[in-house]
Amino acid sequence: MVQPPYGGIPPANPYYYGTMAPKPGCIPLRPLSLSEILGGAIEAIRRNARTVLWLSAGAGAVQALIGLIVQRYAAQQAVQVIDQSDPADPRVHWDQLGTVLASTVGLSLLGSIIAAVLTGMIVVVVTEDVVGRTASLELVWSKVRSRVWRLILLSLLVGLLAAFGLVLCLAPGIWLWGIWAVAVPALIIENHGIGRALGRSYRLVLGTFWRVWGIRALGYLITLILASAVSAVVGAIAAALTGDEPAGFLGTGGGASLSWAYLLISAVGGMVVVTFTAPFLASVDSLLYVDLRMRKENLAVDLQQAAAGVRQPPPPQPPQYLR
Repeated sequence: MVQPPYGGIPPANPYYYGTMAPKPGCIPLRPLSLSEILGGAIEAIRRNARTVLWLSAGAGAVQALIGLIVQRYAAQQAVQVIDQSDPADPRVHWDQLGTVLASTVGLSLLGSIIAAVLTGMIVVVVTEDVVGRTASLELVWSKVRSRVWRLILLSLLVGLLAAFGLVLCLAPGIWLWGIWAVAVPALIIENHGIGRALGRSYRLVLGTFWRVWGIRALGYLITLILASAVSAVVGAIAAALTGDEPAGFLGTGGGASLSWAYLLISAVGGMVVVTFTAPFLASVDSLLYVDLRMRKENLAVDLQQAAAGVRQPPPPQPPQYLR
């Protein structure tokens, strides 16, 4: 029997899950494997490259500009944090250290805010693509605009608590990073408040913690390798073109004399890294959210119906003489 392209098949049918599930967008509408989540994240970016790359390039440009200003300010300081003019008696300039730390914290905070907004926007793009719809910039902003402050506060809260847990003891940080893996998609898609989004993520992840944590960790590892490779290449190019020596730990080395050219080339490299890695991480979290709901809440049926509404042609009209 020929099966209809969408709907009409019991979700528990393993043959249907394995071979017949519709795929109107970046993933088949059934519970996903590891390769389908990672591959679907790349496919979602490819299918929506114009929207995704505009968003991520804009966020990367803002982060790079802020980083450029902060680094140039630090490089123009007359005295390095650690004064090694007398190797036998190195001295720490605590006022300079305070400036460097404050700049770093401020830049990290602002970068986290920009990344949070970008993540929320990518979530909209990816979840629309799952059912074969293309999200425009106007649609993305209309869905994120009313949630933007909750999104920023949620992202900062999750990041700070997970980092605090890692500092105090490794296990709490690992646990929080896993159970709140899909809090941002829950807030954006279901329009929850901060507390309900955290609780929603906890309930979805419960029972599949290590699978979710492992997939997220693998996604971050992939982006870390890519970012490190790009940064190393860009740093080598910048050093070769300008002759500058990059700064060492806490400003030691040649960092105090870095030129605008070196910093500009490094900023461009940082923008490239953000442009291509941030959407991938957001897409992985979005597809984890969809996968968990298909596994626990039978969301595949609703997605198939939504996809049918997008993909099925209108019914044929009867001949003129029968109207």
